[in-house]
Formats: sequence, C-alpha cells, structure tokens
Amino acid sequence: MWLMRSGATLAEIEERDLCANARRVGQRLRQGLESLRRHGIIGDIRGKGLFLGMEFVRDSTTRECFGEAIGTRIGKRALELGMLTRYDEHWLAIGPPLIITDDHADEIVAILDQSMRDVLSSSQGT
Repeated sequence: MWLMRSGATLAEIEERDLCANARRVGQRLRQGLESLRRHGIIGDIRGKGLFLGMEFVRDSTTRECFGEAIGTRIGKRALELGMLTRYDEHWLAIGPPLIITDDHADEIVAILDQSMRDVLSSSQGT
C-alpha cells in the first residue's frame, strides 16, 4: 500500500515539475532572505532550494552572538503572524512545501521582515 502511494507521489512531483519549482522559487526566497540583511543581524544564510536557514548575530562582521535568544523571539513572532518555522536561540529555518509559489515566497520574506522589525524594536525599548 505504501509503495503504491509513494509511486503516486513521485509521479505527481515529476508531472508538476516540482523539483524545478523548488530550485526557481528557492532562489527567489534566498534573494528575499538576503534582502533582510539590512536589519544587521544576519550572520549567515545556509541551505539549498527551499530548505533555508538564517543565523542571527549581534554583529555581522565579527559574528558575535546575541546575549538573548533572538532567534526564538523572531520565530515566535513569525508564528503569531501566521508562519510556522523551526528556530533556536540563534537561528531560524524554513522549509516550505514544493508547491510554493512566488507570492508565497514573498509572503514568507514579508513575515520574517516584520518579525525582525518587531523584535528589534521591542529590544530597543527594553
């Protein structure tokens, strides 16, 4: 039974050319994440295709870590804004489905942008 479903899944991936979609939209997503470097807290962006992660640092030149769990705060804020991510004290990872569209990728970047702004502004106020 599982093998039959697996075959159907692979056929769907091939028919919809989802691997090519992952490469194309993944590149757009990475470019969007790169644009978030303007916040000054991204040390590294790693990954391939749609599976991408960002490291958060206090200083992008020295790669000094934050003394606080900024990755956790950004991840939780993204969740409040409707986006599920994986996160830790110093990083955040995303892995959207292969069927993602350009609009979805742009929405991911917008939510992360808002999350970073919100967290950074609340950090300055405390």
